[in-house]
Amino acid sequence: GTELALKAFGLTPVARGTYIRGTLNVGEGLSKIKNSEAEAVVMIGTYEPCAKFIKMAKSQGYTPIFYNVSFVGADELARRLGEEGEGVIVSQVVPSPERPETQALLKGVKEYVELHRRYFPEDVPNVIGLEGYINARVLVEGLTRAGKNLNRETFIEAIETIRKFSLGLDTEITFSPQDHQGLKAVYFSRIQRSQFIPISDWQEVKRARPVR
Repeated sequence: GTELALKAFGLTPVARGTYIRGTLNVGEGLSKIKNSEAEAVVMIGTYEPCAKFIKMAKSQGYTPIFYNVSFVGADELARRLGEEGEGVIVSQVVPSPERPETQALLKGVKEYVELHRRYFPEDVPNVIGLEGYINARVLVEGLTRAGKNLNRETFIEAIETIRKFSLGLDTEITFSPQDHQGLKAVYFSRIQRSQFIPISDWQEVKRARPVR
């Protein structure tokens, strides 16, 4: 996905680093990327190897912009990085429910937070919970449309009839036989003092990058 996005701008990665899934052997990948002097590193992995990669890089004086996708497990990544997580970017496929301004602007997020606090008062609303809530709402809508004669085929057909389905977010959900993605928005946030702050100014991100 990263390479396809770069290709649209006539660009290619200056380096690629890999690790074996299920391990923390990120040293070789870090060495390849560090030697390229890449200014930004797109990381596809879970929180543990990604946290180790970032910590190792910073310990060696390598401080590019670190960018993780939602797959990483943002809360756990931030917890493991601690102070070393400052400035790390994480994208999500849903808006951040922890932010009061998000709850004020988006009815669906407010509903999720209220339900979460009612049924799980000991827990904190988060993006993973919100994504699950949205998935459940879409599932129920599909089951309702499929009716009593429910099977795999009728359920898929029902889901594919959903058009501009509003859940009180800043974007509506649409499916078709050619498109099963539903939500297409991406929300970028940056770790600041162990909190995820939505990014509104990319120039600020660039200015905040440490000078080596």
